Order: sequence, then C-alpha cells, then structure tokens
Amino acid sequence: MIHMADYSTDNLKQSQQFLQAYDKLYSFENTFYDLLASLEKTLGLTEYLSHISVIQLSNEKHFQAAFHYPNEALSQQQSLLSHKAHLIAKKLKLKSEISCKDFSHILTECGYNDNIRPTTVYPLRFDDYLYGFAALELNEKAINFQQFSTDSLTAVVNILCAYFVKKHAFEQTALQQKVYTSIINGMNNLIYVTDIHTNKILFMNQTMKDRFALKAPEGKICWQVLQQNISQRCNFCPVSKLLRDPSSNKTIHWEEVNSKTGRIYENHDSLINWFDGSIVHLQQSIDITDSKKAFHDACFDELTNTLTRRAGKELLEKLIKAAHQNCHGFITCMFDINSLKQVNDNYGHSEGDKLIITICQTLKKYLGSGDIFFRLSGDEFIVVFTEHSLQNVKEILQKVLIELKNSAQKNALPYEPSFTYGLLEVQSTSNYSLTDILNRVDEKMYEQKRSYHILKRQQDAGLQKQSDPSEKNSFSYQAEYLYDALVNSTDDYLYVCDVQSDVFHYPKTMVEEFALPGEYIKNATAIWGAKVHPDDQSAFLASNQEILDGRANIHYVEYRAQNKEGKWIWVRCRGQMQYNEQGEAILFAGFIKKLGENYKQQLP
Repeated sequence: MIHMADYSTDNLKQSQQFLQAYDKLYSFENTFYDLLASLEKTLGLTEYLSHISVIQLSNEKHFQAAFHYPNEALSQQQSLLSHKAHLIAKKLKLKSEISCKDFSHILTECGYNDNIRPTTVYPLRFDDYLYGFAALELNEKAINFQQFSTDSLTAVVNILCAYFVKKHAFEQTALQQKVYTSIINGMNNLIYVTDIHTNKILFMNQTMKDRFALKAPEGKICWQVLQQNISQRCNFCPVSKLLRDPSSNKTIHWEEVNSKTGRIYENHDSLINWFDGSIVHLQQSIDITDSKKAFHDACFDELTNTLTRRAGKELLEKLIKAAHQNCHGFITCMFDINSLKQVNDNYGHSEGDKLIITICQTLKKYLGSGDIFFRLSGDEFIVVFTEHSLQNVKEILQKVLIELKNSAQKNALPYEPSFTYGLLEVQSTSNYSLTDILNRVDEKMYEQKRSYHILKRQQDAGLQKQSDPSEKNSFSYQAEYLYDALVNSTDDYLYVCDVQSDVFHYPKTMVEEFALPGEYIKNATAIWGAKVHPDDQSAFLASNQEILDGRANIHYVEYRAQNKEGKWIWVRCRGQMQYNEQGEAILFAGFIKKLGENYKQQLP
C-alpha cells in the first residue's frame, strides 16, 4: 500500500513502477488482464484483494465485456456480475458506489444464497456517462484489518475509469475513421493526400487505387505512380501556388489529361492539416472524360468537327448581345459547297464527305480563337469573323479558294473543291436578330450562287463548243408544229415557258381540265400555284424556287391540284431549264402527268 507522503527510496521506486503501469494502461500495449495484474501489484493490493472484475457496458447499459483478475475459473458470484450487469448499472445511477452490504442484498434478490464474498462495486463514470463498473472482492485479511484504507481502491477505480474514457474515445475515433474511410472509398471521386515536401503519398482512396491499378501507393512518390515519362514533380502541380499563401484556405480548380490513364480529370487542390498537425496537399478529382465526350458530341458535328447547328446558333445569339454591350461588330459568312451532289453521284458519298472535310479543315486554318464556325445544314456552313474587317474576310476566303484549287491540282482530283459565299457586316448598332442575320446572309450567298451557276454553264458551253468543231447542222423545224405534235402524241400535259417574257404555254386539254384562264399565261407560278393543295404548297414553291435561283436546272415534284370539278388530283410535274451560250436561262419546258385522285392510297 502506497503512502504518497512517504518519500523513501522504496516508495519512490514503487511510484515509478506505478507510473510505468499507468503509461502502459493508456498505451493499450498489453492485454487488459496483464494491465490489471500490473496495476494491482504496483498499488500493493495483492494481500487485500482476492478478485477484480471489470464489466464494460454498452450504450444501452447492457453487458458488453468482462475482464477478471485472476483469470481463472469464476465463481457463481463473479459470473452473476455479467448476467446482472443491467441491474447493477441501474442501481449505480443513484449511488456513487455499491457497498458490500448492498451488493449482498442484490445477490440475494437475484436468488443467490451461497456464501457471499464481501465485494464493493464502483461505477466507472465520467461526465455522467457510465462506461461500466469495477467489482473489488476483498479477502479475509482486508476484512479483518480495521485500519485498511480504501484510498488505493479508489485509485484503482479512477485509473480504470480513465482507461475506459480513453478507450471509448479511441474506439469512437477508430469507428469514425472507419466510417470516413468507408465513405471516401465508396465515393466516385479520386482522392489522395501527399506530403508537400517529399511528394510521398500519405493516403489514397480505393476508387483512385482501382482506377490507376495501384495496390499500396502509400509512401511512394506521387508523380512516379500517377504519371508517365516524368522525372520530377509535374510542372503543372499546384502545390507551389498553394504554398505561396498556405493560410488562405484557397482551392485551385483545373483540368488535366492524365498521361497514365489518358482520362480527363477536373482537379480540386487545397492544403489541409494532417493528423500529426502538419500541412499536407489534398487533391480531389472527378473523371469528366465521358461528360466531355457527351458535350463534344452534342455540340460538334461528327464529320467536320465544327459546331452543330444548335450550338453554333446559341453562340451567335450570345455574340449578338455582346456586340451591343461592347460596341464591337462582326462579319457573318454563309457558304455553300459547290457541286457536292455531282461528286456524291459520280464518285460516291465517301468522296463527298472528303470534299466537305477538306473545305472545312482548310478554312479552319485561317480562323481565330474568337471566331465561330458551325454547320447549318448538309452543305451550308456559317462562319462568324470577330476580329476582321469585311475586306479582310474577302481576302481570307479568296486565299482559302486558291489553296483548295492548288491542292486539287496537286492531288489530281477529278473535281475542284470550292464554295460560294455571302457576307453580312453586323455593326454594334444593328438591331438584327439571329433570324434576320441568317436570312440576310442567305440572300447574299444565293446572289453569288446564281452568278456561279451562270459562269459554270458558260464554261460548260465553251467546252462543248470546243469538243464539236463540225459545222452547225442545217436541220431546222417550226417550233409551233413541234409543240402541237408533242401535245397530240402524249396523254401528259406539255408546258413550255419563255423565261425572258415569263409566259407559259399550256395545252388546251389542261386549260379545260383545271379551268385555267388561257393557253398562254404570264406569271403562271402564282396562277397555277393557287390551284395547288395547301398541304403541298411548300414542296411546290420550294422546287420552283430552286429553278429560279439557279440552284437546280431539273424540276421534279408531286402534288395535288384542284380541277374544274373541285376534286384534288395528284400530278407529277417534271421540267428542265435550258441555257444559251452565255449561260443565261432562256427556256423552261416539261410535262405534267395526271396520277389520279387516289394515287397515294394505291401505293404499296
């Protein structure tokens, strides 16, 4: 038994032994049984105690675990401590301890009638939380020794209580760490922590280990296991930036294409305090590869890698608003690829795709970072120049056309890649809407498109003339008789239009069938168009407009027309435009075939 006021050498030695046992108790190095034994001997209680029982309670104050010293066969009385733990815990709510006498009553109430060993029960309580209790069973010597002090017993109880407080805190911390680790490992984000001085990995969640195929990366240099072909800290590592102001709680956000996985990550880097109090580097990463691809697929045309119609129009809409705010205009260009249909028909659609790609790739080389390039439709594109004057844009487009021509000659292409375009200068003071801009630039493009077709036909006529050096055939005939002969030799309606005067000649049978005002009609498109079914008006007018604009020289369309009896008759209209040597349209002629009232229903 230690008397703290006695400073003899022996007692000082005992005190040192006690402190050593106390340290071991807190360090959890030995088993609880060994610590109880060491503590009991250090305090000199061996001759007064026959048994020490420590009962640990759960949060619900039921039995959780039992520790006994000596660790030998238990008596029934000692076993009852575990079985009646909840009852003893209930008694200890109201008492600071359970005396030997009170403990005997408890045992008697539980039906225990054997010889009861004197036992005092002490609660292991801290901040009103009951961790368990200690039952100290005294031997005969302690019972008979009237001067026996309970100070040492109290010391044992206080130390045990301190032990359970620390044990509970340790278990809670371990549980929290387990939960946190489980949560972090279960996250889809990639998380790792590194030493800011050595670049060694201190922690990495399981998701990141799996993605990078790493088993035990802790302790290894981050750039050695997370990158390829790197011999030092990555030049894009944000740690240096973070260390410039480590107290700012700053987070750096950036994107990375990882050299090892080839994936794209959105990284979030910061400095945090580690368990030992040191400052470490934390990186949280989100794999955005798939979302980037989905965004790219939604916003970029698969063939040309230009913006899609929707994405391009959205950017142009924003640019229009910005132009008003920043007083900065721009040039809008619409271009249409020439002879694409002929290339598709003669050389296949794969060659047509190559034509589109070649023109787009060539034009892209002349664009700036602020310019907008998107595919409006199959062979129509929009380019918005934000940093060039109208004259500069014209020069750029001419350079592109020259480069395409030279490339075609160099590669011996059977066709010449080219395009026709229209330009619209949009001032910051212009009140054009998106629709206004597209409509106006479309009109300007088709002005050039008509000129292109005229020039092309002139060139074709010149080639045809050169290829036929023979004298002009002297064969001639009277056109009126030819027209009558053709009309009388077919059941279809023959029509002829003099383009210069815009007068159509229709056969008498057609005039009678559809109640037309006469055989010769000026502005026939409007008069005949009025007899076209409302649902077919769009197709009828579009086909006629293609001929008028010079976009096509062949007319083919089916629609319903109302006859004199008010019935809707399906007809098929075919025609072709003829041009003179100067490429000017001079004659448009063709046939209108009656298909019947129920034509569509009879189709398979």
